[in-house]
This record gives sequence, structure tokens and C-alpha cells, in this order.
Amino acid sequence: MKRLLLMATLATSVWATDYSTMSTEQLANMRGSVPVEERGAFQQEMQKRMQGMSAEERQKMMGGGQGKGGMMGRNMPTFESFDLNGDGKVDAKEFDEAQSKRMAEQAASGKMMKNAGNAPTFTQIDTDKDGLMSQEEFQSHQQQHMKQMQGQNRP
Repeated sequence: MKRLLLMATLATSVWATDYSTMSTEQLANMRGSVPVEERGAFQQEMQKRMQGMSAEERQKMMGGGQGKGGMMGRNMPTFESFDLNGDGKVDAKEFDEAQSKRMAEQAASGKMMKNAGNAPTFTQIDTDKDGLMSQEEFQSHQQQHMKQMQGQNRP
């Protein structure tokens, strides 16, 4: 039995993905869709790459806090994705509908949903409490979120 387990372990390591041979952009695009058994190796490689980057490179990779432009930012929602009727503002119902749609799309594409319970609420983003989320409020929230994420990634 031990021999069988050893052979299975060795076979798994032979077919495991070698993340060190991938570009940083390829790794960034894989975030959230790495098989459970390979997540440790994936995370190690991403951490190694992030540590070797300057603050500016990390910020660019994380999307610059604007939900566009950087590699990680491709996964960040845009204000337009929440402004379903295109009127330049988002109410609570529109926000909830867009957020539910986004989460369903993420789940259907195989993305990990481990932080879904931490998703921001409308009232957290509507800082002036007027019942409408402006593009400025949305962008401010995105910038705060990115700064928080960058702080968690620092050694």
C-alpha cells in the first residue's frame, strides 16, 4: 500500500504544472482557477514574483486601483458593469442585481468564490448616503480596496 501511495505521489508531481516557466501575465490570468492540489505551488510562485517587483510594478500588476489596465485589474469590476441602465449612477437595486450577475458569472467560469461573503455592500460604497452610488464613490472604494490588498501582499 505504501508503495502504491508513493507511486501516486510521484506521478502527480510529474504531471503537476510548472508555474516557474509561465509568464507573470499567464499566472495573473489563472488566479482563481488553479486546481486545489496545485494552489500551494501557484501561490509560492506568485509570491516570489511579487517580492521581486517594485511598488510601481506591483501596483501596475494589481490594476493601479482603477479596475483596468493591470493584469490583476482585469478581474476588477468597472462602474459601467454596475450602472445597468447607463444613467451615470447606481441605486441599491441596480447594485445588487449587477453584483449577483457578476458572482454568478465568476462561479460559472470556475473562479474560487471563497471571499464572496466579504463582497462590499451598497451602503459601504455609497459614502455620502444619498441612496445613489456615483462613479467617484465607486472609484474611491476600488482604490481603498487595492491599497488594502497591496498591504496584505507585502512581506
